[in-house]
Amino acid sequence: MKKIFGLLILGFVFLGRVDASPQIGQVAPNFECVTADGQTVQLSDYRGKVVILDFWASWCGPCREEMPFLVELYQLKGERDFEILGVNIDNKKKNMETFLSQLDDRPSFPILLDKEKKIAALYEIETMPTTIFIDRQGVIRFWHHGFTKSHKEKYRAELQLLLERDNR
Repeated sequence: MKKIFGLLILGFVFLGRVDASPQIGQVAPNFECVTADGQTVQLSDYRGKVVILDFWASWCGPCREEMPFLVELYQLKGERDFEILGVNIDNKKKNMETFLSQLDDRPSFPILLDKEKKIAALYEIETMPTTIFIDRQGVIRFWHHGFTKSHKEKYRAELQLLLERDNR
């Protein structure tokens, strides 16, 4: 009996998941979603651009710090070829709208409504905010959980690296 139990434990340890979450270096899973303004978009629509995919919620404290920074980053975009997609996981659109109305500057980048958390499940998101940088070929290059002001420079550096690398 101990032998069987031991083999079962070993089996679970080495089994690995068939539906493992996306990893850095892998192609980002495609999805389709409706934006807050009613447009339907797919991640693949942005192939050829660097994409910052940001998962957030109105109840998330660090999201309140991160969102104004993402708005600022997007406003400085100019000719640089990148897109930010804010994936909101609130159960009610009203909560998302209230959160955004409290910002000094509303995001001009697309806000995707993931009320049923299908995109969050696809990426196995458990922490808010989670920010994923995707290169022009659709490959995940950077993945970060949480946000403090100290992360701003890291985000800028990662974005710059992807913009430069993919432009060569």
